[in-house]
Amino acid sequence: MGARIRSLRVARGLTQAQLAGQSYTKAYVSMLESGRTRASMKALEHIAAALGVQPSDLLGGQTAPAAPQYQLLEARRFIEEGTWRPAADILEKLEEGLTAVDQVVRLRYLAVAYNGLGQPKQAFPVIERAQKMADLLGDESERVRIESVLAMAYKTTYAYDEAQRHLKRCIEACETGVLSDPPFLFRRLVDLANIYSAQRQPKQALAMFERAMALGERFPNRTYLAGVYSGMARSYHEVGDLELAIRYAQRSLDLYEELGLLDQVACMLDDAALLYAEYGNGERARECVDRAAQLAQETEHEGTLASVQATTAEILAKTDPDAALEAALQALKVARKADMVEAQIRTHALLGELRAVSNATAAKRSFNHARQLAEERAPHLLRIVYDRWSRAAEAAGDREEALRLARRALEAVTV
Repeated sequence: MGARIRSLRVARGLTQAQLAGQSYTKAYVSMLESGRTRASMKALEHIAAALGVQPSDLLGGQTAPAAPQYQLLEARRFIEEGTWRPAADILEKLEEGLTAVDQVVRLRYLAVAYNGLGQPKQAFPVIERAQKMADLLGDESERVRIESVLAMAYKTTYAYDEAQRHLKRCIEACETGVLSDPPFLFRRLVDLANIYSAQRQPKQALAMFERAMALGERFPNRTYLAGVYSGMARSYHEVGDLELAIRYAQRSLDLYEELGLLDQVACMLDDAALLYAEYGNGERARECVDRAAQLAQETEHEGTLASVQATTAEILAKTDPDAALEAALQALKVARKADMVEAQIRTHALLGELRAVSNATAAKRSFNHARQLAEERAPHLLRIVYDRWSRAAEAAGDREEALRLARRALEAVTV
């Protein structure tokens, strides 16, 4: 498809920027033409219209083999690329013509795709079916692989303790020889390190990342290596080393760019924007967040867009509180629509900070919304909420309240 787009574009005398128009970027068209990413239907329609052809003309080629095993492999390719929706579409329809062993694999892949789409409610029943089939087949190695998918479903619901428990079982299975698959072990070590990072346990996270990198040198997986760099950036940020955090964030970003994984690029730009803002480089922070927003819109990923908009509001808060307040309210709407819990909590906390000086009642209400959401759905963020609330109280001159909230933050860490 990329070759057809390029030849039609050149034949019509259009540059990549002209083909992209206002809706997309030159970089996105370049990645399409080189085969480093796949076009969504919306992008396909836009490009076809600009080239004066039908979307089907861009697809062209021979019809793919209809054999169920081929479709299973095609779904696996989509999963490896991080292209979840096409993988799920194939796997949902693929019921007939597979052996029992292949059916277990199909269910596992389908659960992986649902996790990738942020749909754990759909993933859990599929995982349960896969577990029952693996039990009937007596396939110990498949049980371990399915348990790793279960761990990531728990991670998607912020049930980090459950995710951690299942990942440790998978790692133990690898270490005791139940499953001999070093790349699988490498990925599970990375997953566990990322969970430690999400739980604000940077020392444990960094130790696990180092163990994963030592193992990963034997079989470099560039996608997971980008995830390692991303997690290390978060961990170094947590321990206060902004320079190392920025360095690893840039390494991760470079790899995701090279792989053409646009949603991950947007996520890393979002993370990098916060790091640069904290480092005092406002111009670089704005460049990152603006590009992240553009990519999030292109990939039509509402969760990423919600996080990016929350970051935009936080960056604005450093220079223009009024604009930040408006941006935060808009970000909260997007985060609610996408059910992006972390972005909602961040935005409520920011609204509390912005309102603390002028309207203590409204500020308390915003912080309480953040606290309640964290308690119900993301307990690992409670400490962050109380920390920000404490600093806001200190800035408003209420030292007694600031001290009380600081104690609550410490209690949240011990819990």
